[in-house]
Amino acid sequence: MVRAAVSRWGLAIFLFALASSGALRYGMESVSAQVQTLTVEGKISNATAGGSEVAGLPVTLHRISIFGPDDLLTTSGENGEFRFYDVEFDPELSYGVSVRYQEAIYGTDIDLSAGSLNSVMITVFDSTIDDGVISASSASLLFASVDRTNQTISALEILRLKNSSDRAYVPGNEPMQLLRFGLPVGATNLQLDTRLIGADFAKVDLGFALFASVPPGEHEIMFSYDFPFPGDEFTLEKSYRYGADIIRVLAPLETVAIRSDHLGPVASVTIGERPYQIIESGGIERGGRITVQLGGLPAATAVDRVSRNLDSIRFEYAAPAALVTLMIGLVVYGGFWKRRRSNGEASAASSEQVAERETIHQMIAELQETFEKGSLQEDDYRRRLAILNSQLTSLGQYPNSGVL
Repeated sequence: MVRAAVSRWGLAIFLFALASSGALRYGMESVSAQVQTLTVEGKISNATAGGSEVAGLPVTLHRISIFGPDDLLTTSGENGEFRFYDVEFDPELSYGVSVRYQEAIYGTDIDLSAGSLNSVMITVFDSTIDDGVISASSASLLFASVDRTNQTISALEILRLKNSSDRAYVPGNEPMQLLRFGLPVGATNLQLDTRLIGADFAKVDLGFALFASVPPGEHEIMFSYDFPFPGDEFTLEKSYRYGADIIRVLAPLETVAIRSDHLGPVASVTIGERPYQIIESGGIERGGRITVQLGGLPAATAVDRVSRNLDSIRFEYAAPAALVTLMIGLVVYGGFWKRRRSNGEASAASSEQVAERETIHQMIAELQETFEKGSLQEDDYRRRLAILNSQLTSLGQYPNSGVL
């Protein structure tokens, strides 16, 4: 399973700090002897009815610099109280306190610029691996942009997860006990942001799994991705594992036309002086599905297709024999192309085919000129030339002709 990177806010860095305790010290010995020392005190409380005791829990004071974390450790007392003495204050550092309780991490940022603190409060909850405590109060899907060249759509989703119980959800060891979210087939470039502490995620079949505990309350999860579309129309099917009280689907007016048989009529709304289409509907049950029809999608032009191939194909994957064949084919075809044009026979091919061939020949000429000027390495030149020749070969034969 390949784990992807995740952007985090605020306390999310604490998980890294816990895993890396003792590494990358920021050089305390170089600090002036006049450094200010403070005391940080606080208390842990358990908000779960009949919950377990909070004595003896490991508590960490995090000091985060550009060089990494530097941690101080202590243990909570009989009533959940904790203290850190002689904390050296540096205005260039960020500070926070966290505690791990029943496999979940809780914490808060703290401000020591005004001096010692004696009122840091951290609330914890007993844990459960039952994701039945999780639902979604809202789910928004934005089709942000369309890439004509790569035939992909960029989408952004924002979910507000809700834990209405008095227990924190903690992912279990079984796959179905993880927080899971669906993605379109072929989705790429997944990025995620959330305020959940210590969040990480990994791609799984048909979506991704989020590794994070979810305490009671509402928590926003935002993720973006690209997915391919095959033509000028496409039907996207979405599943909602945790349901949603409200569903919204949006798209800029000029980007793509949207409609849905499940969600009702399309309306118009202006956001930041830009017109959008919006479909808004009441709740969907847990595990429910919707479909959204996307229309008016642009077709890739000849230039787009050639450009896409140049970006995606690497020279080293082409066999040398194939390269030689393609280069010979280029020489033969180049002479034939000139004869065809001079004799006015190019009209036998479709206008689209002629345009695409002409575009490729122009790109070959520009590539040759760039190489001869010394602005392109030979390996890059040969790679791009092979790709262009391959594109010519893929166009097939002219009608009523046995020559490419």
